[in-house]
Amino acid sequence: MSSSIPPPLRVALQNLRQVRSVKPQVGIETEEFAAWREQIAEALEALALVLIFPEDRERAADEAKAARAEARRIRSRLDIPS
Repeated sequence: MSSSIPPPLRVALQNLRQVRSVKPQVGIETEEFAAWREQIAEALEALALVLIFPEDRERAADEAKAARAEARRIRSRLDIPS
């Protein structure tokens, strides 16, 4: 029996799970954490492109924006250019 999840959606979900699984074990006020938040944003943006329902696409895009904003805030506190 084949899966009912479209292949592009499956790939995007797997990518998001993989990125989440490598969350740095360091404090949130580090460049490593900021870079990880950028990776989360990229995965969420890719997911937003293939989600089926508009409200889900909007939520994923909003979460991506929030992740990028968090990365910028961390870097600004560390005085590292984005």
